[in-house]
Amino acid sequence: MKIIIFGILLLVVMGSFNIQNSFGHNPDFEVSSSEDILKFCDFFYEEYELLGVDDLVQQHSNFPNLRACVILYNHVAWNSTHQARDLVLIAEIDKYLGDSSYIRERHIEYSDVMPDWIKREAQLWVNNENQDIGFAYGIRTLLEAGVITLDHNERKCIENEICVKENDFIKYAHFDKYGNNISIKHTFKSIEDTNFSVNDSQITVKDSKITVEVEKISKEGITKEEIIVNREGVIKTGECCKNYEFVIPLPIKLGDSISENIKIIAETTHTFDNEIRPAWLASDSTGQNVKIIDKKTGLIFSYEFHETEVLTVGEETKIKDTNFFDTKYNMGTHQVVIPEWWKTTTYWLLEERISESEYLRALENIISRNILTV
Repeated sequence: MKIIIFGILLLVVMGSFNIQNSFGHNPDFEVSSSEDILKFCDFFYEEYELLGVDDLVQQHSNFPNLRACVILYNHVAWNSTHQARDLVLIAEIDKYLGDSSYIRERHIEYSDVMPDWIKREAQLWVNNENQDIGFAYGIRTLLEAGVITLDHNERKCIENEICVKENDFIKYAHFDKYGNNISIKHTFKSIEDTNFSVNDSQITVKDSKITVEVEKISKEGITKEEIIVNREGVIKTGECCKNYEFVIPLPIKLGDSISENIKIIAETTHTFDNEIRPAWLASDSTGQNVKIIDKKTGLIFSYEFHETEVLTVGEETKIKDTNFFDTKYNMGTHQVVIPEWWKTTTYWLLEERISESEYLRALENIISRNILTV
């Protein structure tokens, strides 16, 4: 039940719900009390049953935390016909909220001062009365409300390895020599590293396994397959191997070969999502097979391929979408990770051994570095 509190109450900051979406179906009342929260979720319940939570949230993008109502929908009392049904649900909300001033407090932006409600949740978490996921939703609320902000740096790439992380995706439009258009999406589903000793000595070998889901959409339909790539960008196939073509290991410099026939021949730029990014131009000796590569990540922006020098019509692959360059914290679905030692840091905050400002800045730091994910 605690989870819903951290999500739904962000809606209060809107004050009034007269914004209309394409369906013209929005509540016309304020949410400023526990009764209003229940009324709000009641309002959308039939639509939730019809659409499901994902489509519901998509249709009402002006209420991004609507999915939190699902927690209330799953409460044992939700479908009860007992006359005390509303009282039970409101009591559950009040159990964690307190009065309406406490509700409004959740939406005041702070810079160096923490809201009392998150300190109460932190105390429950330190005392093991609240699970990690409950405390994580509190931190997520701080992010969404602007109480904490993140310093988003360029992703850090490791030398001689492809610069990818879990949940990265790249989407391309591919045109073959017959003019057929195929959508290709690569999603990096998981990254596993294994360290093991050789001959019981102190020599350690690092093995890696990156699982990439490849989805292709064409006029024939949708196909999906998985390929396995290691951190050096090598795909193991049968008896040998081949290079992964969509992300090049870094660093690369002028004159380097990125495949058997293609070399880096010049610096260039590529505009993606209204941003001009520095890039490398790579080509073979004929000048017909050309790649444009992002300098900072090794990501392939485009690839034009001709089978022969005399064939004027070839194949072309152009990037359409990716999250490689996202500058905002990913609020999507992923596993909550809170390191155990952060509980000690939180205890110091509650004991006033560190200031609220120090705690918030440290929290921003470990989220930005993906040490803590919510």
